[in-house]
Amino acid sequence: MSVDHTQPILDALSQSDGPVLTAEAFPSIEFKDIKSALDRLGSREMVTYKTIEREEYDLSEEAQGIAKEGSHEAKVFEEVRKAVDGLNIADLPAIYDTMLTASKSKVGKDTAKVGQAKAFAAKWIKKDGSVLRATAESITDTTQNQLKAIQETRTYADPKVLVELKKRKLISPKKVFTFEVSKGPNYSREFVKEETDLTADMLARSVCLFV
Repeated sequence: MSVDHTQPILDALSQSDGPVLTAEAFPSIEFKDIKSALDRLGSREMVTYKTIEREEYDLSEEAQGIAKEGSHEAKVFEEVRKAVDGLNIADLPAIYDTMLTASKSKVGKDTAKVGQAKAFAAKWIKKDGSVLRATAESITDTTQNQLKAIQETRTYADPKVLVELKKRKLISPKKVFTFEVSKGPNYSREFVKEETDLTADMLARSVCLFV
């Protein structure tokens, strides 16, 4: 049975000082159902609306693990920092593999190399012969913070960060369509059905009678 979404839209507008984005206000309602309700309200000039296309980002399984447990480079730094006499480079893959097993991560062993390279680039560690040594007492896990922000907001303000994370295959873009809804000249809190109004459910039953 079709659900009438006109009233929730009117309620949302009454509780807002400005336009309402349907993707945020009604994330569980399908696009076509929202569109149908807006068309009904728009036909009476109770609302005005426009379609907005935007790009959002989903985190990969690997990125979700980073957001929860920390980046590969941060994990490498922590292992190097804990090694008082430095960490033998040859021992890093085995240590990292143990960490991944403990966290039940499905990320491959080669991520130890990624973490090491990123930690070098961030100047968190340095090479001293065959040993790795930490160059700081503490760090800010920028990658983890960035992924947490994307996980929460579905985007990021700095496009360069998005490009870098896409290169690392930590995020993937997708197109999202939403409606920006505003009060129309005939807006009122209540949608009064008229005799001429046919719901999708009424139409469906009519079609069934002629089948």
